[in-house]
Amino acid sequence: MFSGTDSSSPELSLCSPYEPWTQGRGPTEEMGLALLECAAHVETGPMEKATRCLARATGLAAAAAAGDGPQKRLAEAMVDCLARRLLRPVQAITDALIDPSVYLDRRSVRAARRGFFELSPFPKVAFVVGNRAIVEAVENESLVHVVGMSGPFTQPCQWIQLLHELRRRPEGPPRVVRLTVVHDDGELLAKMAEVLSDEAEELDMEFQFHGVVGQLEDLDFSNLRDVLEIKSGEALVVSCTLQLHRLLAADDDAMYSSRSAHLNQMASIAQLQQMAVSSCPPSTGGGGSVQYKDDDDDPYRSPATPLTFVSPPASTPHLQMPAALANFLSAVRALSPKIVVVAEQDADHNGVSFRKRFCEALHHYAAVFDSLDDAAAATTSAASHLWSPDERAQVERVVVGEEIKGVLLRDGAHRRERHDRLRQWAARMEMAGFTGVPLSYAAIRKGNDMVRRCGLRRCENRECGGCLLLCWSSRPLYSISAWRPAASGGAGSGSERSEYIHVGAEADDR
Repeated sequence: MFSGTDSSSPELSLCSPYEPWTQGRGPTEEMGLALLECAAHVETGPMEKATRCLARATGLAAAAAAGDGPQKRLAEAMVDCLARRLLRPVQAITDALIDPSVYLDRRSVRAARRGFFELSPFPKVAFVVGNRAIVEAVENESLVHVVGMSGPFTQPCQWIQLLHELRRRPEGPPRVVRLTVVHDDGELLAKMAEVLSDEAEELDMEFQFHGVVGQLEDLDFSNLRDVLEIKSGEALVVSCTLQLHRLLAADDDAMYSSRSAHLNQMASIAQLQQMAVSSCPPSTGGGGSVQYKDDDDDPYRSPATPLTFVSPPASTPHLQMPAALANFLSAVRALSPKIVVVAEQDADHNGVSFRKRFCEALHHYAAVFDSLDDAAAATTSAASHLWSPDERAQVERVVVGEEIKGVLLRDGAHRRERHDRLRQWAARMEMAGFTGVPLSYAAIRKGNDMVRRCGLRRCENRECGGCLLLCWSSRPLYSISAWRPAASGGAGSGSERSEYIHVGAEADDR
């Protein structure tokens, strides 16, 4: 499916750019350059330099000519993250500022998550494609058990649609459908059980619901069969949406902070300073921005960072498979599921370098904000109402904004938002003993039909070696892949594995 899974290959040191930040030298690009320069100071420069640069970035964001456009709103969120990052030495303040439970009530979070599902085209595409893969995997099965590990992205409408698809099977519906959902909101699980039971009764289907209150990383992987109440004779399927990356959390300092890696990174920064400094001249103060001046002879000056430059992270000799992820995938494989459907953010947010994460996040979330902005403005048959700026802003702040904080503000084992590229997930799944199941023509067609119904011109699906990349303006934002336990023990084997890894590699090489 993807080339470059060779673990000896060095990590890319450049983030993949998104067009609005790289068009000419206008206010939008100047704002993006200022943000990245500030991130460079936050990572490598003294506090005084970082705070002065933050003032400049704040001024540019406030004075952005685009009014309330998506780039300006994202810039304000990124400035907020940079300011919070500067407060990291004061641990108690940092924890209070990062933890969303401190200032977001459960009702607001539920409403924003539901709004994200209704507004964004991507979760709807992921669910219809995943449901089709599930139906195909349990063909002719009479006892079907679906395990939904989508956490906060779980929505009852996904499972309602699945019940309808199972009811329409040519061979008739399963004799029994069991659904286990893992979610941290017990009240939501209770409501979901009621809604789905009523729907199943209308469809004349025998249905059983089991809710597991908690988060994926908190489950007892050594006793997963009992936790999920798996029964013998069932056709088991697992759906995991935007959750596996949480199991990549590890102690970065222990893994990467060897002295040689640190010295190599510092040498790379020094070598590139002169190349970088000319690409981001200090602001001259026009357009409402804050004036900012650096001393060129300051030995502690951080490089002025162009949009496509970030400090090279320490390279790793092997693809990392943290114990939590390895234990979970091993436990799932032991349950012999018919299929495991995985949907993940397609972004390079798993590295140690703050500047690299910041650069990638700036481009990735610019596309996400653009998609939400266009979706809110569109009036299509799929929309039940017109979205107000306040509703859109709530989704951006509570769902996307908190995700950005998770990417940028936490470190080490506390950083759960560790998004990675599709080819990296493919390599990990194979290391854990799974082999790829190419998505069918029918599944991909359903995804494309959903994109057309959303009516968003810049939204598209791209097939990639049996998987699907969900893109905005040709930039992949999410991926969908399907897996089953390999016939042999251990990693996938033979020509099937090789073909699955390498087909469509050009789509993922950015």
